[in-house]
Amino acid sequence: MQKNQFSIIVMVKNNDIHNFKILTIYSVIFYLLAYWVVFLSYNIFTALVAKLFDIKTILYHTKLLFVPKNGSPLWDYNSAFFVFSSGSIFLAILIIILLRVYKRTKYKNGLTKSFLFWIILHSINRIMGLFMIGTIFDLWYSNVIFDWLFVAYKIRIVLVIGVFALLFWIGRKTTRPFLLSAKSLNFVEDRKRLFFVWSQAFKVWFFSSIILFVIHLPSFSLAENFLSVTMFLLILPIYFNYQHADIHSSTSEIEEPEYQKPWKYIIWTLVLVLFVRIILWKGIPFYFN
Repeated sequence: MQKNQFSIIVMVKNNDIHNFKILTIYSVIFYLLAYWVVFLSYNIFTALVAKLFDIKTILYHTKLLFVPKNGSPLWDYNSAFFVFSSGSIFLAILIIILLRVYKRTKYKNGLTKSFLFWIILHSINRIMGLFMIGTIFDLWYSNVIFDWLFVAYKIRIVLVIGVFALLFWIGRKTTRPFLLSAKSLNFVEDRKRLFFVWSQAFKVWFFSSIILFVIHLPSFSLAENFLSVTMFLLILPIYFNYQHADIHSSTSEIEEPEYQKPWKYIIWTLVLVLFVRIILWKGIPFYFN
């Protein structure tokens, strides 16, 4: 089996290496852009909800800092529940909307589908990943809600295990949408699927995780780095399921696509990185004196 897979990779490299390289660059860019779209959306919405309870926050490039510490009279059952659940609820609504948009997006708009796919995946990962890390490492997020609900520690562990299993199940269900994110189904023919999965899932995750780690330096965020781990767990089932995904295609959908060099997307990404490093490094306060 391994020998056959190696032969397929060699054959694909000889025929399509140029397109796959460009597609990988696009996917890394979309992965990073989607990450920051979700990061900013989640934290800005949470900060706005916190402001309703007079809770001051400062948005940094790795976290949303809550100025009132634990034990402050500003924190009660209502404020803790609504503040720490608001971001996840917002992302859940966003996922539902984008799934409908994704289904209506045609194959020829593969780059759009790829961008939507990564936004959806980052949203799912942030909801479930922060739930796991908040519970396991006794941090903010889900742990605060559990404290106010007086949920027993054993029940929390059971919930984490359930979320862990759900993460794999969702990853398995994303196999077909992932393959459909190709600009042309020519890329996901049987003989090319393994290389497509390797190029567009695991290589993209690996390079993007390194880039994000460097962008965050010298700060180290346990939550954001843990999300890279849970993202890997989310895409891992694609490797075990890619051969079983049934994709029907027409002649127009399997034509060889032409890609332009992604200079404008690279520029947008660099602008966003500069914004993160310069503006968010100092922090954006969500309160006024």
